[in-house]
Amino acid sequence: MKFLVWGLGVSGRAAVELLRSKGFEVFAGDDKDGTDFREILPYVDTVVLSPGVPPSHPLWKEALRLGKEVIGELELAWRFFKGKAIAITGTDGKSTTTRLTYLMLKEAYANVEEGGNIGTPFSKIALENPNCLAVLEVSSFQGKTLKTFRPVGGAFLNFSEDHLDWHPDLEDYLRSKYNIFANQQEEDFLLLNGEQPAVRDTPTKARKIFFGNGFSARIERGRGVFEGVELFQVEKLKIPGKHNAYNALVASCIAYIMGVDLGVIKDILYSFKGLPYRLEYLGEIKGAKVYNDSKSTTPNSLRAALESFDNVILIAGGKDKGADFSSLKDLVKKKVKKAILIGQAKEKIASAWDSATQVELSRNLEEAFEKALSAAQRGDVILFSPGCASFDMFTDYKERGEVFKKIFQKYTVV
Repeated sequence: MKFLVWGLGVSGRAAVELLRSKGFEVFAGDDKDGTDFREILPYVDTVVLSPGVPPSHPLWKEALRLGKEVIGELELAWRFFKGKAIAITGTDGKSTTTRLTYLMLKEAYANVEEGGNIGTPFSKIALENPNCLAVLEVSSFQGKTLKTFRPVGGAFLNFSEDHLDWHPDLEDYLRSKYNIFANQQEEDFLLLNGEQPAVRDTPTKARKIFFGNGFSARIERGRGVFEGVELFQVEKLKIPGKHNAYNALVASCIAYIMGVDLGVIKDILYSFKGLPYRLEYLGEIKGAKVYNDSKSTTPNSLRAALESFDNVILIAGGKDKGADFSSLKDLVKKKVKKAILIGQAKEKIASAWDSATQVELSRNLEEAFEKALSAAQRGDVILFSPGCASFDMFTDYKERGEVFKKIFQKYTVV
């Protein structure tokens, strides 16, 4: 059997290494290296695509036309994996929930790995530790090409418009999420956002556990509760915002179902300070608190950030992914004292928020921070939460977040 791995980022390289370690003949290429896939495609049986390769890519289309099997790196890894997996997906909150779940489970199980769309590629885990319990963040890009993947447990956190520059339509995006859990069986479990019908109706044979207001897993009277058991107190969490309370709730439920001690669950939650670039608190300047939410790449994640604070001086904008920002207008009017907009989408966002708040456009991130600093007063929050992709100005959200940190540090050096 011969393989073509296309896309040689971290996951693509891990896929190549896994296949070669098993003795398969592997061809590999990338759009950036000038490889002509048309010369290779007729001679391979299976094409393994990295998550960044969209369905509109000529290779994907041609492979299907020729009757070749098309899978992603995560599906490839599963075929060589001997352990069990927990899969966590959603438009927002995946990484935080995955990390919390991993931290809890590794206190109760001897052999646990974290990976997938966060950190270590699943192919690397399958190669180096194939019998572990893998806690995987799974994106819709990865979900679309899954065929045999079966997690014993998991969570679908939320769903909102996103990635319409990759998926042909919203329905394809949703089906790709559903596909992650398509092979679950009756003995498996799945936590689902009960407040969103699209999520609640996820087709699966697994035991469905709904979370949200009025469901068996919920936040009530300042406590995270599951089937009458108090898992944690919200006020003791170090990560701000209602959305993070629910991320903590889902991770806690997964851990509790899998037998983790309540004391361990609380210890992990109360000590967890969050992941970089996700409402990351940087410090105070001129009496205003500054938060770096560079991972915010959708209007929905921007909504969650705004709901976490009052008196906000907001820096937002970036690459337009076809999202609708008008749905945030009422929240912006309520929460935002001034919005400073950057990037490709700045005019679109300014138009969507017309009359909701004071809006100013900026040429770059540093200029935007200077304007935010000028507008800020003691007690305000300077929030960098783009609500857009980063690719118009930066390599990725991490670089964008690091640039913002350096700008903040520049203005706080004594």
